[in-house]
Amino acid sequence: MNKVLIYFKQAWNLIKQEKLFSSIYILGTGLSIMIVMVLSIVLYLKIANIYPETNRDRMLIVKSGTVKKKNNDNDNSSSSLSWKLIETCFMPLKNAEAVAIIGSLYDAELQVVGSKEPLPVTVKGVNTAFWTVFPFRFIDGKPFTKADFQSGIATAVISESLSHRLFGTSEATGQTINLNFKSFRISGVVKDASFITTKTYAQIWIPLTALGDYRNSFFGPEGLLGSMEAYILAPSKKDMGKLKEEITENIQKLNQTLKDYELTLNRQPDEQWQSAFRVWSNEAPNFNKIVIQYSLIFLIVLLVPAIGLSGMTESRTERRIAEMGIRRAFGAPVWNLMGQIISENFLFTLLGGAFGLLLSYLFVLLGRNWILQIGQSFASVPPEGTDVAITPSMLLNIHVFTIALVVCFILNLLCALIPAWRTAHKEIIYSLNAKQ
Repeated sequence: MNKVLIYFKQAWNLIKQEKLFSSIYILGTGLSIMIVMVLSIVLYLKIANIYPETNRDRMLIVKSGTVKKKNNDNDNSSSSLSWKLIETCFMPLKNAEAVAIIGSLYDAELQVVGSKEPLPVTVKGVNTAFWTVFPFRFIDGKPFTKADFQSGIATAVISESLSHRLFGTSEATGQTINLNFKSFRISGVVKDASFITTKTYAQIWIPLTALGDYRNSFFGPEGLLGSMEAYILAPSKKDMGKLKEEITENIQKLNQTLKDYELTLNRQPDEQWQSAFRVWSNEAPNFNKIVIQYSLIFLIVLLVPAIGLSGMTESRTERRIAEMGIRRAFGAPVWNLMGQIISENFLFTLLGGAFGLLLSYLFVLLGRNWILQIGQSFASVPPEGTDVAITPSMLLNIHVFTIALVVCFILNLLCALIPAWRTAHKEIIYSLNAKQ
């Protein structure tokens, strides 16, 4: 530990003595780490437990299905799910804690008292279990009840920002809003969801049953396709395997009852990280290919600047060959010398990493309305007037800091290991003569 502190002190003295070199090195390191961290943060926001999707790590997702005619692959239809399919295959799941059903996000007009112009809002139809799978923080009131859902009563949960806009307060339970000229009673107010969590984002959440005859809202053969998605919550992570097997069994049982067609979920249910990369309803992504692609991107982004930074490191260590020769002549082990060079270089890399992390935060914040589309075939455009909010907890957390530290460590090894090895293994007589 004392040796490491001594190495860092020496590195700090080098930074003060070689300001131009240090500035260029730190800037180069920072830009490289910024690119890696932007990609890492985007992936983190898509995969990690983030409000209100704090159960992502034990959730299975089925967004779509394909109905094919038996013995004729050209006759098929693909889309989101119908109520009939969800009720048949997902609602009876014994190994599930809850099954949330989400309809499509749609635009509506809110008639505001005292205003001639309607207010455009985004609305999402959900079931009662939605509030269990996605634990929103209720600021006022509570979710609509199971009885409300079954009866199709026009109740609504609204976001805190909309409540303030309409009533000047977050305490709006019991108030009435007119949505597309239909009255809805507000049952609760929740902390806003960011558009980053696209599957849960809305300004108003209403029971699916309030949208009309949801049971008969389907299309395609056998009435299995519609406009709904299923989010299945496992009691724990270890139960997810059993849950997948049960879903597969239910789909097989359903297909046995179909005469001319068969249903395939295209390798669903997905875990969160898989669902984040699933775009098409009729095709399963090649997840192995996706992992390889992103691994190669990270490797190239780290390797290319590492080559240039490695040259700078070697140039700096060449000027210290005489010092290394004297230390070796007095019995200093090779690994001790290598550790010194790598530790000193790590301080440079760490400073560059801190600079790169700050740049990545700035880049993500400024480009938040489009940057989350990285890795998608088409953009999920935020509704007009919607701000893609990124909270401090999404960025300032142990996971992001750990990623940054690991990236710094890897980049340091890529930059310093070869120069350190070469310098420490030079013949003593050569190192001593380098002083002349």
